[in-house]
Amino acid sequence: MREKYVLSDWEFEIGKLDYRAKVKVPHTWNVCEETQHYRGKAEYRTAAYINEKFKGRKVILCFGAAYHTAEVTVNGAYVGAHSGSGYTPFSFDVTDTVRFGAENRICVSVDNKPCKNMLPYRKNFDWADDGGLIREVSLLFAEPASVRNLLIAPQLTDISGGMCSGYLELETAFYDAHKNDNAEFVIREYKTDNVVLSGDLKIRDHRAEIRFSGLKLWDFDEPNLYCLAVTTKADTYTQRFGLRKIRATENHIFLNNKPVYLTGCEWMPGSHPDYGMAEPLEHSIKCLKQLKDSGCRFTRFHWQQDSSIYDWCDENGLLVQEEIPYWGAPKKAGKQQAAIAKQQADEMISAHFNHPSIIFWGVGNELGGGFKATQNYVSEMVAYFKSKDSTRCVNYVSNTLGLIKSKKYDATLCGDVAMWNEYLGLWQPCDDIPKRFEEVNEICRHKPLIVTEFGLCEPFFKGGDARRKELLLENIEYFNNADKIRGYVWFSLNDYRTHVGEQGTGRLRQRVHGSTDLYGNEKPSYKTLCKVNESQIKIHK
Repeated sequence: MREKYVLSDWEFEIGKLDYRAKVKVPHTWNVCEETQHYRGKAEYRTAAYINEKFKGRKVILCFGAAYHTAEVTVNGAYVGAHSGSGYTPFSFDVTDTVRFGAENRICVSVDNKPCKNMLPYRKNFDWADDGGLIREVSLLFAEPASVRNLLIAPQLTDISGGMCSGYLELETAFYDAHKNDNAEFVIREYKTDNVVLSGDLKIRDHRAEIRFSGLKLWDFDEPNLYCLAVTTKADTYTQRFGLRKIRATENHIFLNNKPVYLTGCEWMPGSHPDYGMAEPLEHSIKCLKQLKDSGCRFTRFHWQQDSSIYDWCDENGLLVQEEIPYWGAPKKAGKQQAAIAKQQADEMISAHFNHPSIIFWGVGNELGGGFKATQNYVSEMVAYFKSKDSTRCVNYVSNTLGLIKSKKYDATLCGDVAMWNEYLGLWQPCDDIPKRFEEVNEICRHKPLIVTEFGLCEPFFKGGDARRKELLLENIEYFNNADKIRGYVWFSLNDYRTHVGEQGTGRLRQRVHGSTDLYGNEKPSYKTLCKVNESQIKIHK
């Protein structure tokens, strides 16, 4: 039987500032008055008593995320580091380092100064660079022969009337080295706990298969979920999943074999000035509910989120594109960017594969879409994701698609769905917006197109929330006249904290881009968004 112990209480120190405090993790120092401007190394220390009863089990030290580089010691011994990614989970096997029946000292050094050996690259991103142990840290105790991870890939062979048949492709990983096991399985409805299927399970070379029929589909209106419990001699491992099929053709995006129009809006997490990137789930849910209540079917995240965010999306039918935070630069993607992106892709798949809400993986945002090097990078990453996951589309978000010089080809066309951040007349000067939409429509004649950003950024552009409402309504008319557009993402739900913001300083540095403020208070344009989404869902039924 596995057990988890959450490590919440830590001693925190920034040596360069001679600053010390007792903190609760998740934590970031960039929302504290004394440390909000600091970028560099900080240290977290805690002690955990490990009972003698855990002797013989694996002891795993788990991190939800540390932004952005972490080095870890246990009882003074170095156990590992995590770099290249500040938003993906990681862990260390510390079985041979801990002392049973004693206190164990854990020390984590975290560094958030700009770095070229990671994604996002240096200072090239548009959100808060909050340093710290920004997500949960825990100790996990498990039998060596128990399941470490279980990936469930639904293959649907028949879909009809909200029900489906097919099989589940299972990929298992164990804490020890064994590949084969004889197990039992039970599938239950998540909401009712009713058993819908059970039987024996032969795991061979880490893989197994379960055939099923007459189970409920997952979609944005009926987010039906199931739990698969796999029982081995060591213990029982339970994983939640949903049954859905997503694909893109030349003209449409299909969810469960039905064409869908994706009304969308993006929320920028970590923007509440009191919490930053360590915000509690309760505040995140407030923002997610605002998305769903506005009529939003689809959202995107520029950087990877905690599994608890996707749990909510799974339960409430909010479709998601989770992206590698390769934002803006280098414009020409190189070998280093591809290597880091593959590391992050592996961590994303390991942590988030079983979330049905994630329908798309994203490989980058606003790079040099006209450069051959970037086109090659996108193609390489699309192939890499698909070699590990056949159940999702893979895309790249472009801001060069609408440029005249990009008429022939753009990197976004290397993905399954063309994606365009459209700021015509704003960040993207344009004398004839309707004509430019016609040109983009033609460029994307072999792909469905989603406008993945549009909106008003203050104070760089004037007019306030009144102008924001006008832009929303104006753009929707353009979208409805472009027959390749299969959805849009209003940017953004909220004003957001960002280290490149034009307004405020420290923890309040921000871009005023939202239909709510930093605290989630709604502006008049939020009601307009609700009305627009409602009307578009009716139009595109």
